[in-house]
Amino acid sequence: MKALVLSDSHRYFGGIARAMENESDIDLIIHAGDVQQDVDDIMAAWSNIPCAYVIGNNDYFIHDVPDKRIFSFGGKRIFLTHGHLFGVKLSLNRLILAAKEANADICIFGHTHTGYLEETEDMLILNPGSCFSSYAVLEINDGEVRAEIKKI
Repeated sequence: MKALVLSDSHRYFGGIARAMENESDIDLIIHAGDVQQDVDDIMAAWSNIPCAYVIGNNDYFIHDVPDKRIFSFGGKRIFLTHGHLFGVKLSLNRLILAAKEANADICIFGHTHTGYLEETEDMLILNPGSCFSSYAVLEINDGEVRAEIKKI
């Protein structure tokens, strides 16, 4: 199974479109927040692909979208959040603790606009960076997890 992971698109749909052009056979689109209108556009443009998403710190006046979400994909448990509520610009400690408390195998966040990929404490930590410059691909096959950050 293959997911396209995006974050911090801030109404720049060009980066999203290029990421979708670059990748094929996407089973899920994941958006880690900032900006919800882009998620609405994604769901309209690629209505055949499910989308998991959360709001970010720039998603004003949106009350029906969670700021964190836990879901399964490819048999793995994913903790998805934007990151601003966990102070990710200073440290990932609070984020990792929250993901561990959720029994997550994978933690996906955004907010910093900088790609980040690390496996730590039996968990994959992934930030795709901003859609202005990068995105990530997450593949899960037979329980094996692979992730890559790609430039736009």
